[in-house]
Parts: sequence; C-alpha cells; structure tokens
Amino acid sequence: GSVLPMASEVLLVLFLSMGLSPLLLLLSATIGNTIGGFSCYYMARLANRERVERFFKVSPRQMARADRVVQKIGVWAAFFSFVPLLGTAILLLLGFMRVNPMKIAATMTAGKLIRYLVVILSYTGVLELFS
Repeated sequence: GSVLPMASEVLLVLFLSMGLSPLLLLLSATIGNTIGGFSCYYMARLANRERVERFFKVSPRQMARADRVVQKIGVWAAFFSFVPLLGTAILLLLGFMRVNPMKIAATMTAGKLIRYLVVILSYTGVLELFS
C-alpha cells in the first residue's frame, strides 16, 4: 500500500494457510495497506506545485487537466488504490490536489477491504473445493 511494492496477497494466503484468523487477517491487511496508501497521499500533499511542474516537466495546461479530472472523479478514484502502480499514481494525484483526507480514507479503505475479502473468500473456497 505504499511506494514499496510487496505482494500482500501472497502474505495473506501464507498466513491463512498457517491457520490464522481470517477476520483478524482481513482487518490487519486492510488497515496496514490503507496506512501504506496514506504514505503516498501525504508525500504528494507536501509537494510544491512549481517543483512538480519543473521536475516532471508538466505544463500548466496539463496541471489544469489533472485538476479537472480530480474534480470530476474526486474521491471515488481512491477506491481503486489497490490496483498495482495505478493505485499509487491515483493516491499521489489525490494528495497533490489536496483532496479531503477523510473522504480518501473512507473510499480507499472500502476498496482495500473488498480486495482482501475477495482473496480470503477465494482461498477458503479453493480449500473447500479440494477437501
């Protein structure tokens, strides 16, 4: 859930196979990945607009377009922050545009919760299928 890539689903399945509580794993993975996502969000929130334009060679026109996209999609983009690479870019953009962190927390947490719930249900379903 941060800039550092790590296959959290692999660890989740490993811990499930060790017999740990699926509910506690669901909560831990969701909370941990959400906190990691906020590391991207807040790093970008600290960014200076002029430096970003200069460093990434982004024109004021492109910045205006990004502003319009964020205004149109808004906090709902944070729901998809679980998508590898794209999720990091989404959170960086939302942080840079200083979108409300409480709304980001709600939508990001929902997306990550559903992601891990699907992994857990898939794992337990696979076990029941082959038992």
